[in-house]
Amino acid sequence: MLNQFYDDVLKGNQIKEIVKVILEKSGYSVYPYGYESTLLNIKKKLREEGTRNSKTVRRIRSSPDLLVYDPFRKDLVLIEVRMRKAKKQTAIRYLKINWCKEFWDDSAIVLVVPFGNVFYAQNIHDLESKERYNIDSDFKTIQDFFPQINPETVNHYKTEALTIMGIVN
Repeated sequence: MLNQFYDDVLKGNQIKEIVKVILEKSGYSVYPYGYESTLLNIKKKLREEGTRNSKTVRRIRSSPDLLVYDPFRKDLVLIEVRMRKAKKQTAIRYLKINWCKEFWDDSAIVLVVPFGNVFYAQNIHDLESKERYNIDSDFKTIQDFFPQINPETVNHYKTEALTIMGIVN
């Protein structure tokens, strides 16, 4: 179980780095933000059985991964990066949008999935809290969400993301 935890952390960090590189190559400034970046040891403790689910714990566990400065809009956006190995576009599950809405409603989510454009995004406040999401109707492609991203940049990193997810060898 502990080995799986570290494997999942590594895969999640690799996916976050790909998203970070896509944004940086497109002219956005990207900074680590979430507790995984600075509080890795506490992350294990917050996932242990019996840990209180206090408001503080929920706020820390739900903190977005990246802080992005958009020089084109002259604005900041907090980004939560999630990877899902869904088999079809209408079966994206367990995004825990309620957690994000509770403390970070003004942030956005970047979702990495093994089909289509692979990289998708949406504002948290534009997502309903539900069990299943449809990538086509609930999300935008990452290049539609961040208009400065070149589609060729996304295409370049699709294979790397699919390899991390175990879809491509």
